[in-house]
Amino acid sequence: LAQVLKGVMAPKASIGEPQTICIRADGRKKVHTTYPDESEVVEEFDEKTNALLLRKSRKPTAIGRDGEWVVEVGQESTSLRFDPSKDMLAPSSSNPIFLRKDTPSDFQWRIRNLTYPKSVYTVTCDHAAQQIVVRTENKKYFKRIDIPDLQRAGLQLEDGSLTWDHSHNTLVISYKKPREFDV
Repeated sequence: LAQVLKGVMAPKASIGEPQTICIRADGRKKVHTTYPDESEVVEEFDEKTNALLLRKSRKPTAIGRDGEWVVEVGQESTSLRFDPSKDMLAPSSSNPIFLRKDTPSDFQWRIRNLTYPKSVYTVTCDHAAQQIVVRTENKKYFKRIDIPDLQRAGLQLEDGSLTWDHSHNTLVISYKKPREFDV
């Protein structure tokens, strides 16, 4: 599994071989990869289905400290909890919730708590910025979505690979994975 991901996940600027550690815990396979440039990638897979549940990465800061984790796929459970002893405000439960959950054939994003009818949404590819753009006619919601997997592989967005649907207050955006990502 790590060999398959190495070609997709390896930053282009890194030189040398990455160090990979794999651990099984809590029904998940956890793969932690550290690259020679000290950047890190942590991926968690379901032990039964091998579905990617979480991918997060970080790079060291300019002064050498560990950078912030950037979640690419999934959602960390700690970010959902409100701790009244530490937090002053809790996010509204009606705010849109954005998360990425890939399938074997598609990159997929879900935006929950979007209550407008399907006819209000427009989902397009911005070829100049290499992003997917979600907007509403009433200008109440706007989001630009990066696909770091395609950027790392040096691939361009294609309009024909983008599909979307809205049901049960959730906008589901799918982008068909190119052949380079077939496992």
